[in-house]
Amino acid sequence: MRVSTLISGLSSISGLALAQTTIEPEDFSVVDALADLGVDVTEIPALETFSGIETRSTDKACAAACESLSFLFGSKISNPSSTGYSNFTDSFWSVQQEEVQPRCVFRPSKNTDVSTAVLLSRFTGCHFAARSGGHAAFSGASSAPGGISIWFKDMDAVTLKEDKSVASIGPGNNWLTAYSALEPYGLAVIGGRAASIGVGGFLLGGGISYHSNLYGWACDNVESFEVVTASGLIVTASEKSFPDLYWALRGGGNNFGLVTKYNLYTIPAPTLYGGARIFMETEFGDVVNAWVNVANNASVDPHAQQYVAFLSNSGMNLATAELTYTKNVSNAEIFNQYRSIPAISDTASPKTLVEYVEYLETENPSGLREIYWPISAALDEDYALWVVETFMSMLPEMAGVSGAQPVIIFQAITEPMLQNMKNFGGNALGLEDKTVPVHIVHVSCWWDNASDDETVYAFVHKFIDKVTEQAKTLGLFDEYVYMNYASMFQDPIAGYGDANKARLQSVAKKYDPREVFQTLQPGYFKLNGAPVTRTW
Repeated sequence: MRVSTLISGLSSISGLALAQTTIEPEDFSVVDALADLGVDVTEIPALETFSGIETRSTDKACAAACESLSFLFGSKISNPSSTGYSNFTDSFWSVQQEEVQPRCVFRPSKNTDVSTAVLLSRFTGCHFAARSGGHAAFSGASSAPGGISIWFKDMDAVTLKEDKSVASIGPGNNWLTAYSALEPYGLAVIGGRAASIGVGGFLLGGGISYHSNLYGWACDNVESFEVVTASGLIVTASEKSFPDLYWALRGGGNNFGLVTKYNLYTIPAPTLYGGARIFMETEFGDVVNAWVNVANNASVDPHAQQYVAFLSNSGMNLATAELTYTKNVSNAEIFNQYRSIPAISDTASPKTLVEYVEYLETENPSGLREIYWPISAALDEDYALWVVETFMSMLPEMAGVSGAQPVIIFQAITEPMLQNMKNFGGNALGLEDKTVPVHIVHVSCWWDNASDDETVYAFVHKFIDKVTEQAKTLGLFDEYVYMNYASMFQDPIAGYGDANKARLQSVAKKYDPREVFQTLQPGYFKLNGAPVTRTW
């Protein structure tokens, strides 16, 4: 049978999805599901010796899976000796991700291609990973060691609903391409703050935006998700259609399916005013006070967005406040306190959203070893200042690590953000009942050499333990872990609370009863535990 005949039935799956009352029946057959896609497994040479979905060796399974995808899709598959493969591995943000060597890279061009890949993974027993932007800071988050790495790069369409109220964005986009496509229409969406961050992981993990005090997080502004389920069926999850899946995808990560389209509510494209205002260590107390006051006044003026980073650079301890206003206003009253503090630099200027994410991309260099690690606590000025002082006192411990740049970043989950988390049936994050702002203490560090990995991890862990213990002592600690900043040693789902975790597990069981997205897609944050167990 020719390849064109094998895949001729692919377009039928969306209709099948709508007709199904059970996403995956007990007598589900992968072979039959592939046949519904127009794929006859008996005609694929690499599958001649395969008769079912029993346990197989990873090497054999993934060789068969990749050869099958190559037979069906030709140039959409890249093997280790190809340019397409090196383009994939060389384009990750963190070196830990670049180091992963998948058996093959698959670049689907439409949703039914993704269905076929998921089903072939099930048939052969080969594990897979899916990549949108590839901005995670640990190995295997969006690339499959020895398996199938699904790269959404070619699924990069951005289209508008006729009334322009919703933008449909493919998972191959990052925020620069998404914003650039919408800007000529005078529109934007609630999305990321740096150019190269992919839309996929960002939206599924929550998504703090420049506009979050106005509209909530990015996940709170998704009209619907187009999802490839474990059975290969394609459903559109919204507040009215598959509402349980819609809720789970708003913060639940990659545990329920592969999203092939994000339908986001649009907003008017802004000209923002903002940039970094940098302060010396003598001003840290005033900076923390200003940060707390702006966070507490988010309901008074929700156009303000801020975060503050504390670091040591060229022998100087510095605070960098990124102050953004969602209107082109240079003297917004809410930032008056910051402007009254003597600064050594201020880059504030008018910027379009496209210009802003390009500017901030320079603050997130790629090609380095990276770690993120957050905790949460109730907003408290004394605690915040104690965290800064503790961090600065520990920095000499990293002096011997080549290229190391440890940073702590303060962000607040404000009252208007918390209120917006109740929209459209709520999200999965477990924050909607909070009555006071939440302080995210976020550690970020980059460094040069793999030989220093354990030193860096131990340093960050030591600091996190200290600030966690202090938060608990003061009665401020919050179990919430922001997935988009979480380290490989953390379990964000547990931080959503027992009830939300149980609900997420129930949704996963309904849509993925054989746990395909827990076992065959093992990367990133699963429903039961951290990706990596600490060894120190």
